[in-house]
Amino acid sequence: MKKTFVGFILFACTVTTSVVGFAHHGASAYDRTNRITLKATITEFKWTNPHVYIFFDAPDGKGNVDQWSCESINPGMLSKQGWSRRTLNPGDKVTIIGFPARVGSKVMLLEKLILADGKQLAPTLLD
Repeated sequence: MKKTFVGFILFACTVTTSVVGFAHHGASAYDRTNRITLKATITEFKWTNPHVYIFFDAPDGKGNVDQWSCESINPGMLSKQGWSRRTLNPGDKVTIIGFPARVGSKVMLLEKLILADGKQLAPTLLD
């Protein structure tokens, strides 16, 4: 009976640890060799775990406006770097610098954000 219980505990620990290990995807979905800069207008700022998301419109250079989303690190780490849930608001004009999705969608990983007043916010990137 004792061996069965110990075996079950070891099995449960192994399964739990392996699931947690796969939970975080890191930044592998983004092309970290290709940095892009976009002039943007914020449409939404989601201060959520596990990542903060910035939604924005940016001109494509052909007279059209593309809708983008941008992933950053978690709110806890951003707040330690001076960000808050009120850092960005719909309508704010910003410059966003980051790494585009490898699949070509209008999604990027944030490297740096420059506010209209010139203040730069550069979160520590995901690994």
